[in-house]
Amino acid sequence: MDRLMITTLLILALGTNLNGQADGKKSATPSMSVNDLMVTVIAPATDTLWGIEEPKSDEEWRVFIDAANTVIDAANTLKAGGTGPDDNAWAADPGWQTFADTLIGAGVDARKAAQDKDIEEMFAAGEVLYPPCEECHIRFHSGVQ
Repeated sequence: MDRLMITTLLILALGTNLNGQADGKKSATPSMSVNDLMVTVIAPATDTLWGIEEPKSDEEWRVFIDAANTVIDAANTLKAGGTGPDDNAWAADPGWQTFADTLIGAGVDARKAAQDKDIEEMFAAGEVLYPPCEECHIRFHSGVQ
């Protein structure tokens, strides 16, 4: 899948609207719930990163670069909250922001590792990625694992 198609699909999946603000800047306003974002975007991308074996071609490594980019973009969207009943309260919590920032950092590390074709660093990024996911589920959405 080429990069433009993946980017287009990500934008559609994230379902964000750009709203103009008084200062002329644009900001992303989520139009889906955090749960929907998790199920449709973040879980498939993180599952891809955690499922890495030994990519043998540039195209196979590209899958992991794209998954890392998806994690980064989706985690940035998480910081804004969502349309679910608790989403904005969660986003206002500093702990939520810390979990999202950790997810972004792990995504950046995974992207660099994939660009460098470094399988050991991919595993290391996956190990950093898992704890904030699990801890966030425990703190903000218990019962969802």
